[in-house]
Amino acid sequence: MQNYSTLIMIALMIFAFYFLILRPQKKRQQAIQSTLNSLQPGSRVLLGSGLFGTIVSIGDRQAVLEISPGVELTVLKQAIVRTVTEADEDGVGDEDELLADDEVLAEPDSLAPRDTTRRDVDVEWQNPSAGADPQRPS
Repeated sequence: MQNYSTLIMIALMIFAFYFLILRPQKKRQQAIQSTLNSLQPGSRVLLGSGLFGTIVSIGDRQAVLEISPGVELTVLKQAIVRTVTEADEDGVGDEDELLADDEVLAEPDSLAPRDTTRRDVDVEWQNPSAGADPQRPS
């Protein structure tokens, strides 16, 4: 009877391992593969690094993305996490709203370079490798 309970316990552990770990992982891999297979030029995508881009061309292993007008980037297809939705991107209206909130802009004079040298403090430079500190008791 002891042998049967041990075998049943091992079988339950294998069953649980399959349904808790292997099966969900297989589903995730299938979802990623279907996403990569559905990509086509013109699709807006998100990379794992958080970079947005539009697919210009796509091959078996790599994709060429346009990340800014005239700026293209070649990436591995595995770096593409998903296609972009409306909720992922900021709208153009949001930028106008931000500018309206920031009505007070910096004055042109405040953007001029400043003199950062301090003339009121006379500092004597000491070379640390020149010897021991005269202030420190020996």
